[in-house]
Amino acid sequence: MSIRITDNMRYQTAVGNMFTIQRQYSEVMEKLASQKKINRISDDALGSSQLVDFKKTKADIADYLKNASDTESWLSMTESTLNSAHDLLVNAGELAVSQSSATANAASRKIAAQNVQALYDQMVSLANTKMGDRYLFAGSRTDAQPFSSTFQEAKTDEPTAASRNTYAGEVTKGGAYTGKGNKSFVVKIVEGGAEGDATYRLSTDGGRNWGDISEPGALAATITLGDGMNMTFEKGAFASGDVFYLNAYGPGYYHGNGEDLSVSLGKNATAVYNVSGEEAFTNQGQGSVDIFQVLTDLKAALENNKPADIAAQIDKLNGAREQVTLAVAKSGAAAKRMEMTKNTLEGMDQSITTMVSDIEDADIADLATQIAAKQVALQACYEVAARIQNNTILNFLK
Repeated sequence: MSIRITDNMRYQTAVGNMFTIQRQYSEVMEKLASQKKINRISDDALGSSQLVDFKKTKADIADYLKNASDTESWLSMTESTLNSAHDLLVNAGELAVSQSSATANAASRKIAAQNVQALYDQMVSLANTKMGDRYLFAGSRTDAQPFSSTFQEAKTDEPTAASRNTYAGEVTKGGAYTGKGNKSFVVKIVEGGAEGDATYRLSTDGGRNWGDISEPGALAATITLGDGMNMTFEKGAFASGDVFYLNAYGPGYYHGNGEDLSVSLGKNATAVYNVSGEEAFTNQGQGSVDIFQVLTDLKAALENNKPADIAAQIDKLNGAREQVTLAVAKSGAAAKRMEMTKNTLEGMDQSITTMVSDIEDADIADLATQIAAKQVALQACYEVAARIQNNTILNFLK
């Protein structure tokens, strides 16, 4: 049995081919306009899925790079400020050496005392340096000025509660702080409930380290924090995760803390980047010399015209310079690590950019070739359809 192919069937086939080529031509023109091989998921399902993953990774890397750049700026300012502090200590040391000699007299020492006061004021200013609205040398208390210009007796802030807490009763402090350094007391509820049922843990360093969980019933109305301080709670129910804070400051010039600042530089990757005022300028924590006390004692010795007391400050000033030098070295090492991390992130970003381009970017020369071929094919379809249509009309007229 033979199948008769009519002119109408030929015409419908030609028209179908023409529409197919027109659709393909439009798709190629769209890719040329966008310069992208993938304009919708249907263009390449696997490639589209890969692009989503790659672009999410690129966005994360962009955030990490911004963190690294911001941290580099912080470290650069930290190092510059500490170098300036070191220069001030060199000047103070030179004054101490010259004024402890037999050639100095009361008049020259009085003038030197005024110079030391100027150095002291500059040192306070450096120690309170800010980057934007954050203090460089405050530890984690970057929103509060870390150094006072005069010696301060021990004091404590009022206790505060985390905003998410369930416990709504009043919290008060009691006692007198007897600690020598600054501390951040934190009480964290472990098991919720009423006072007699709830349990808690205590930290004295802002939450870096925690004590053991208390025994049930230990959370009485008043709990002991240590160093002469306690915290009192009104009646009320606690929830697991409720947190309460109390900052305490030892006698001296520094009111920040020794806690670290860290920055996210990758998935599960962080880096500590700050130098606290505690370790750079005081004898608290990792510090060994209270720079402001040394300058204060040097000024007093100069004003009182006491060569022996002046000479006694020379070794202390040398120790202060070494302390600041160590802080500079710590900051410089962190800056070097940050530079290496930034270079690694930039390399990763470039690699992903290349992979995205391989998947997404169109080959313009190839598209131009395809367009020319589609135009030829489309013109051929027009001509075939026209001939078939003309033959049909002629056959009808015969």
